Amino acid sequence: GGTIGHPQGIQAGAVANRVALEAMVKARNEGVDIKNEGPTVLQKAAQSCGPLKAALETWGDISFNYQSTDSSDYVATPSAAN
Repeated sequence: GGTIGHPQGIQAGAVANRVALEAMVKARNEGVDIKNEGPTVLQKAAQSCGPLKAALETWGDISFNYQSTDSSDYVATPSAAN
């Protein structure tokens, strides 16, 4: 997926990412609730950007709702006080 896996090639993937980023930043700056209205913002931007439209058609329904399988192995190490 992403830029390199875009169905129309890497250049189209880069365009799609750039247009999506700019649309979301603009919406945020205008006070839009991007957490809840983000998909609508992207769909609107895709109306004038073929590569973004293709990306949303390809990956638009993907979600990342999973539990992390990585746990921290950090352990504090005592150090000598000066």
